[in-house]
Amino acid sequence: MKLEYKDITKKDWFLVSWTLSNKCNYRCEYCPDILHNGSTGQPKWETVKNFVEKLKLPKTMCYRISGGEPTYWKHFIDLAKLVKKQGHYFSFVTNGSQRTKYYKEISNYTDGFIISYHPQYADVEHFIEVANSVDCPVAVHLMMVPEKFNELESIAKQLYEGSDNLTVEPKVIVDKTSQEHVTNKVVQYDAKQKELIKDWPYSRELNFENLHRGELLFNGMPTTANDLILREGNYFMDWKCWAGIDGVNVDMWGNLYRADCQFGGALGNLERYKLPTEPIVCGKSVCSCLSDIYIKKEQVAEL
Repeated sequence: MKLEYKDITKKDWFLVSWTLSNKCNYRCEYCPDILHNGSTGQPKWETVKNFVEKLKLPKTMCYRISGGEPTYWKHFIDLAKLVKKQGHYFSFVTNGSQRTKYYKEISNYTDGFIISYHPQYADVEHFIEVANSVDCPVAVHLMMVPEKFNELESIAKQLYEGSDNLTVEPKVIVDKTSQEHVTNKVVQYDAKQKELIKDWPYSRELNFENLHRGELLFNGMPTTANDLILREGNYFMDWKCWAGIDGVNVDMWGNLYRADCQFGGALGNLERYKLPTEPIVCGKSVCSCLSDIYIKKEQVAEL
């Protein structure tokens, strides 16, 4: 069995998935404290600059930055400019709390960005204003809290109808609320909710081809990360995984790993690292991070 990229050109695509820090202005109820308490501080500009300038590979490179809330780092727009100067693609994930003026400025150096809609804090009208003001496509990811599902569907419709430069995507929530006991199990959705997530009507075709690898094929059949999670098809223990070959993860302390799951241990840090040359056999019980699911995998044949 195989999980592979529908677009064969994406096999020569390298994603740097970078959690810049854990400093965030939100305290979402489903987010573990370690992802927003600010304990890491902010990275040093010279360290970040040197890493971006020295990482050179014979592949199409895309940086996707997240946090915390990365846009509150004073050098964030400088980072976007630097990545584009190096000839790479740049995107980021934000909670949308910055001013519209900020997003308009950074959109000049961005191939697109994702706004995570967190029901406790988000402002629908602000998101629409941002999408209508920037010079790159915008995706809004709705955190699909089951207890607020109907409300969130109405919000999705409002967002979708508010801007032609915006697509709305549902984000399935998995258990990460406790740092000490992360199960990564999907929260309980009823059958109707699962069906709506599967046949989501608020997506639109925008030019996001430089942000991600696009559609996946599972044994030749189109699938999505949400679909795999909901039907518990995201279990790849003992499969060969191209994490570290098709991309790397940089954690909030500046350590490099093959993927967000960190299986296989650290490859080094921003100042000194060694990239792998071969795929790794997965030893994790479940693959729950979207960026990790969107990595090529192949079941190892039994002897």
